[in-house]
Amino acid sequence: MFIIGVMLLYFVDSLDLEYVKDNLARCLDGSRGSYYFQKGDQDGKNKFLIHFEGGDLILGSSEEEYFKNAIIKQVTQYGSSLNRALNIELNGLLSQNQGQNINFYDWNIIYINSCDGTGHQGFRQSPIIYKEQLIYFRGESIIKSIIAQYNTQLQNSEAIILSGCSIGAIAALQWSHYISQIIPNYVSLLCIADSGILIDMQSIDGSEMLKQSLKIMNYLVNTESDVPLQNCARNYPNQSWKCFYFQNLLNFITTPVFLIQSLYDIGFLQGYLNIACIKDLTLNNCSTTEKDYIDYVYNQFQVTIKNKTSLNRKIGSFAPSYFLLDFLFSLFLNSASFSMNWSIPEKSGKTVSQTLSKWIEIQQKNQSNEDQIVLIDDVYWPNNEPCALLASEQTFTRYMNILYFLFIIINF
Repeated sequence: MFIIGVMLLYFVDSLDLEYVKDNLARCLDGSRGSYYFQKGDQDGKNKFLIHFEGGDLILGSSEEEYFKNAIIKQVTQYGSSLNRALNIELNGLLSQNQGQNINFYDWNIIYINSCDGTGHQGFRQSPIIYKEQLIYFRGESIIKSIIAQYNTQLQNSEAIILSGCSIGAIAALQWSHYISQIIPNYVSLLCIADSGILIDMQSIDGSEMLKQSLKIMNYLVNTESDVPLQNCARNYPNQSWKCFYFQNLLNFITTPVFLIQSLYDIGFLQGYLNIACIKDLTLNNCSTTEKDYIDYVYNQFQVTIKNKTSLNRKIGSFAPSYFLLDFLFSLFLNSASFSMNWSIPEKSGKTVSQTLSKWIEIQQKNQSNEDQIVLIDDVYWPNNEPCALLASEQTFTRYMNILYFLFIIINF
């Protein structure tokens, strides 16, 4: 609940908690899957934005460690619907404030909570029993239940945007083909992937925690039902865990995609590559070896985005050089998406919101003769100074919020 409180300081308008209809669609702890819903209005009443919440995958270098971490996740909001607030308030590009969010303020919003631990996918009929506790893997059932509930409205909609942050961005991409098959061809379907790049590479200590975790996950939850993107799964028989790697996944996506990606993604650097020196969103506490490895990752992200956008004109991007704490400080969910300080190039005024609006306009009008919208920072941190300053301010605000909630808890 503490984490929920910190996050809510970045939101401003309310969505109500709903539970999925399918009794089989369960979170890690066995509670029923859930989502938040906002009904559209006026011009947006027949338009849907389906947002897949971010969060960490369950990690573990062995089944024993994997199950231990799954049990730990069960008592958080990322493993149970029991820890969810009855309503939440969204900011950024999910805000209902027209002055702030000209694109989607009046759309229907389905905000899908992440509580399965395996990236909004996977199915295992029988729960795992670990030390007398049950662990459910039913991410696929949760998504299919929500889609089935809104099936008629989606089929009659004018436009659908699938979005997500961190592992939710991968889910948005993986489910895009499934959703495209249930709607008419004339319905506009677009994807917005925020902080969703996972690259197949070793951690700084030489271990391969991400790869090992994906393999264990694949064995546990993708044997009875494969990953949602069937074309990718068929290309990697018995290795569909490779469909979580961005450089593989995007080869099978036919839906237009807009990438929002920090070139210094804290979730990837710290969570998956075990680089601990960047907790304050700077390089001040990093050794030369750590700085060199971070620069190497920066280059890998930059090259990957450039390669994918050069091969597909339907892919746009906004990739700034700053430290981003993925699903807590997602640009998609953050009012900073409208800030002139977060621009590429520096001080150009080309913000996330402005760039995304232009990209959506081009895609919906099928203006293939228009210039491709690809913005990728070409400077290392902190040389995009306004971005670095804004990130520092957000870090300060974050710690003030934490201290505030600690004060409340201590004095409760």
